[in-house]
Amino acid sequence: WENLDVEGYLACYHEDYEIAFHSTGKVIRLEDFSGQIGSWMVASKFENRRLIYENEDILVNHNIATFSNGTREAILQSILKKDGLLRRGETGATPLLSKN
Repeated sequence: WENLDVEGYLACYHEDYEIAFHSTGKVIRLEDFSGQIGSWMVASKFENRRLIYENEDILVNHNIATFSNGTREAILQSILKKDGLLRRGETGATPLLSKN
């Protein structure tokens, strides 16, 4: 992510990847967001990245995201794995005060 390596980033995802956003209920598949990842990498900043737990079946992480419009969120994400790749994610986000 920090190196803006879109190809390397997407190589971590299973072809059937999808993510559910609790804030909207929307489910997005890999093909829906793969063309947007490069712009997201440039426009978003992630701080305090923490791996909470990982094994061969699941990855759980937490970070603070600052978006291009200045909004900030604490994001908790769980991702189920398949064949060693990220397969299905769900996020929960808590809005934070901006750093002004």
